Amino acid sequence: MQTFIQTILQTQSSYRQIIHRKIREHNIDVTFEMLHIMRCLSDAGQVNQQELANLTYKDKSSLSYLIKNMEKRDLVKRIEDSNDKRSKLVILTTRGKKIQNEIKIIIESVYQQIEEKINIEHIQLCVDYMKEFGETIKEN
Repeated sequence: MQTFIQTILQTQSSYRQIIHRKIREHNIDVTFEMLHIMRCLSDAGQVNQQELANLTYKDKSSLSYLIKNMEKRDLVKRIEDSNDKRSKLVILTTRGKKIQNEIKIIIESVYQQIEEKINIEHIQLCVDYMKEFGETIKEN
């Protein structure tokens, strides 16, 4: 079991390094954590910080720090929620959307390169097993 978990973590680390290197090659200055937030915002549109924390599996304080840094880089902005004046919605800025689109192309290219080297049927088996494994972990 320990080897299995370690292999998952090593794979995740390798993936993060590849994506980060490719993004730096295009002179895009964002962290992997920022990429995750940008992808979630791109998919969800505008969400409040609690929803974003849930989507990204981050605690609110670390997410708040990330959002502040992203605001400084003009990637996201917080706007007032018209339904709840106490709540702020987080959205991608125009610059954030542009960079997100550039990143999406880069990541799709990485996926394409990986898919050329790996049997897609094996990947589907791994996905199915990881879903099963995830459910098993949740039960404990």
